Amino acid sequence: MNTISKVFLLMLVTLWPNQILAQNLIITACNSTLYKELCRKTLQNDPESRAATSLEVLAKVALKHATSTATQIHDQVKKLLKSSTKPIKAALTDCNELYQDALEQLDDSSTAFITKNYDISTYVSAAMDDADTCDQSLEEMAPGKSPIGSQGTTFSQLCSIVLAIAKQVK
Repeated sequence: MNTISKVFLLMLVTLWPNQILAQNLIITACNSTLYKELCRKTLQNDPESRAATSLEVLAKVALKHATSTATQIHDQVKKLLKSSTKPIKAALTDCNELYQDALEQLDDSSTAFITKNYDISTYVSAAMDDADTCDQSLEEMAPGKSPIGSQGTTFSQLCSIVLAIAKQVK
């Protein structure tokens, strides 16, 4: 057996069990959530979670995706504010502040992970409340026609996933 074949075989034997472990961990973690499909899709598509060996890593990855979604929504709201009409502008102004607050709450959640304070539910729940308040405000101003589309729902679902996985870490 040549050297390249030996290295390949060694890598296969070393990495394959980790891939199986991470896949099983993702399935186990996602089965505890309300949004199993979104959870699996999010975690299976992320290289960090595909190599995960703990639920803590999966919770951090889910938090990263929730934060990314909140950032996208916040950026979209800021763009919409520049071209919106008066009635919806008030709602978008509220949403801008609410998503800024949600991002700060998620940042506090990341800090809680770093300090091993796994009681992040307060921060993530507050971020979800901010998103819900924004959605309600937009619904009042433009019933059935949210300018941020379904992203607010996706954000809330990702936060729910973070909470479910983090609860397992304790």
